[in-house]
Amino acid sequence: MKKKLMILGAGAVQLYLLEAAQGLGYETVVCDMRPDMEASKRADHYYPVNYMDRAAILEIARKEHVDGVISNSEPAMLNVAYLCETLGLPGNSMESVETLLSKTKFRALQKKLGVFAPDYAMAASEEELLEAMRGMKYPVVIKPNESSGTRGTTKLSKYDEEAARAAFQTCREFSRNNLVSVEEYVEMAGLRVNDADVFVIGDEILWDGWLWEDRSKDAPMLPMTEIFPMALPEEHRRAIQDVVNRILRESGVRLGEFNVETYDTSDGDIFVIEINPRQAGNYIPQLIEEHTGVSLTKLLVSTAVGDMSYYEFLKTFQRECHYITCQVVFSKEDGIYEDLYIDPEIERYVKWKNILAHRGDAVSAGRNAAEAVAFVDLEFDSYETQHRFTDEIEGYIYPILQK
Repeated sequence: MKKKLMILGAGAVQLYLLEAAQGLGYETVVCDMRPDMEASKRADHYYPVNYMDRAAILEIARKEHVDGVISNSEPAMLNVAYLCETLGLPGNSMESVETLLSKTKFRALQKKLGVFAPDYAMAASEEELLEAMRGMKYPVVIKPNESSGTRGTTKLSKYDEEAARAAFQTCREFSRNNLVSVEEYVEMAGLRVNDADVFVIGDEILWDGWLWEDRSKDAPMLPMTEIFPMALPEEHRRAIQDVVNRILRESGVRLGEFNVETYDTSDGDIFVIEINPRQAGNYIPQLIEEHTGVSLTKLLVSTAVGDMSYYEFLKTFQRECHYITCQVVFSKEDGIYEDLYIDPEIERYVKWKNILAHRGDAVSAGRNAAEAVAFVDLEFDSYETQHRFTDEIEGYIYPILQK
């Protein structure tokens, strides 16, 4: 009998899940209000419902007798956990997922474990935010309590009541629970983040998804260049793994792919910025497969319905090592998009590109992940060639604006 997988959402990042599931011969059930989306059209069973409506999706899951539920939509991850918990399907508890989704609950977990974390507070009003800020060291960062993609994130170098009130309102609009968090800013030792998509299966944690993620000098909180492989000394890798493994185990998660962002502080501590209970964006699961040959998407889809065959296959699979870089292209200023410049010297390494902006579109200076104008994927012939280009990649690939 065919396995049946429910997917919450029909956007582009859900389409990869649908394709992997159908490639494995599973039936697919997609819930999304948008019938014109590709995943909606290609699903074996499509329901035009709001996937945030728990009663509706629970009724559908029961009706379809699904074997598993997944999503790549961060707002949907709590509902994925709700269905798995309610129906006894493979997955995680709502409490464990909420711990990772909430910025303040995540910081509280770090403090409990005794790993590095900044002082933080949560605010439900402007006055609560201002009161919390008075007792903090500056700079501070104000964030939506539950959101992604650096949306609304504001750094203040000194106490500024007017700027804080404006930041509160912006962050509350982006926050799914209408709460805002503030924390002391943690200085990076450089502009390089030690990133990973890790996979949890019970007590085991797979670390196939290591990468470096370089930030722009102009927007140091914005992910820009994804680099595979990450060539950290083994001792440093083990130290990061130890911290992340402790956090994941204490959170209570038991299954799935999790995006981990860490960096070294200026004092040499390992700072886990966040662990998202979903696959990373910026094509990272696809880039991991280009780099290693391991499909974490296939692993996610198959284990979600209790199929452990691909997991068993990976136990003996010899990992590959290709030199992959993906450049997330942002504009440095507001303007009108004209074209994407790719230097002829680097063009021969381009595998594929996805240009999001069209000639004549208004583009903004990159402030959050949603303002990317293009993605350019490159494969190099050696580590040395890769870093000769990627260390100065903004000079090789950039948007041209109309004058």
